[in-house]
Amino acid sequence: MTDLLDEDELPSPPKRGRAIALATFQIVPPMVSVGCAIMAGYFTYVTSHNKPPADMAALAVSIMKSGDASPELRDWAADVLGIQTDIGMPAKSVQQ
Repeated sequence: MTDLLDEDELPSPPKRGRAIALATFQIVPPMVSVGCAIMAGYFTYVTSHNKPPADMAALAVSIMKSGDASPELRDWAADVLGIQTDIGMPAKSVQQ
């Protein structure tokens, strides 16, 4: 009876270990990167879509309505309400 497997065809244990390690090093880092990107996107989505508590929103609205509020308080209130105040207007759009 003849052997179906020739001993020369089987890699030695160090070669098999090296081949497994190489395959692992090629597959695992992209999977970790994709996983981290998914988690970062999830946390960014969750934090950007949180609404402020009702009492903070009411306080921010009252600060914005107040005529004697300081600029720092107005900036805080705009941040709480999600109003962008740092967008500049082009001079061409201002008409007198």
